[in-house]
Amino acid sequence: MLTINTKFAAYAVFAALVLVFGAGAQTSASAAAPGLLSLDEIESRASAEGIQVNDFEVQGQGRLVEVEGRDANAQKVKLVYDRKTGELLSREVKAPKANRR
Repeated sequence: MLTINTKFAAYAVFAALVLVFGAGAQTSASAAAPGLLSLDEIESRASAEGIQVNDFEVQGQGRLVEVEGRDANAQKVKLVYDRKTGELLSREVKAPKANRR
């Protein structure tokens, strides 16, 4: 019985650590290094461009962020932002399958 209780206690401690430290990791995911825009700020800029954001991918040692989403016409869009300047570096619109050749 002692072994089962020890294993249970170990799992309980592990679960508590995941809850405590996992929550902090999620909060800092959208935070930015000093001098860089946060992912929340990037999402606001993409929304101002009329994009409904689905996903982010941080690139270039954290300086660039690729935003995937859909525009007002429901077309897939990929935007690349410079997190230091906030500049939109590229915008790629993927045509619907019916229009591709």
